[in-house]
Amino acid sequence: MGDYCQICHKKLERDEIAIYLKLVNRGAKEYLCIPCLADYFKCSQEVIHSRIKDLKEMGCTLFG
Repeated sequence: MGDYCQICHKKLERDEIAIYLKLVNRGAKEYLCIPCLADYFKCSQEVIHSRIKDLKEMGCTLFG
């Protein structure tokens, strides 16, 4: 997986791509890392991590 954050250029983890697809744009080809996504939504990183956990528990297929 050669995807990097479009703002800070950090190499992205699978969950970072999945949460971006779920919260921002399902058809995206560029993504944000969790810190940059938290800045985008003006929330804490903990909120993003909590949402990832909730979506995984609900069985969202974007998360592996």
